[in-house]
Amino acid sequence: MLNREQALALVLRRLAALGRELGKPALQDADEQTRLFGEAAALDSIGLVTLIADLEEDIRVATGKTVTLADEKAMSRLTSPFRRVDLLAEYVVEIVGR
Repeated sequence: MLNREQALALVLRRLAALGRELGKPALQDADEQTRLFGEAAALDSIGLVTLIADLEEDIRVATGKTVTLADEKAMSRLTSPFRRVDLLAEYVVEIVGR
């Protein structure tokens, strides 16, 4: 199981690595309110897919559990868990807890 702080740390660590890879300082300095996707966001669609795939692997390593973050339930939510860092961290906790 992951708590919110642990999930947030995983997301921020992965964003920092992705920011270094892509040369995007905004991702390296991300916080809970950083927009991930949508208007004025730090990632494009390919960046978001990369983040999700890498984060799924990070979750597997941290918990031993294989998860799928981008599924039908995630996509049908009124508020996308991929909009901001805090929403993604909360979604990670929910998914790992299933």
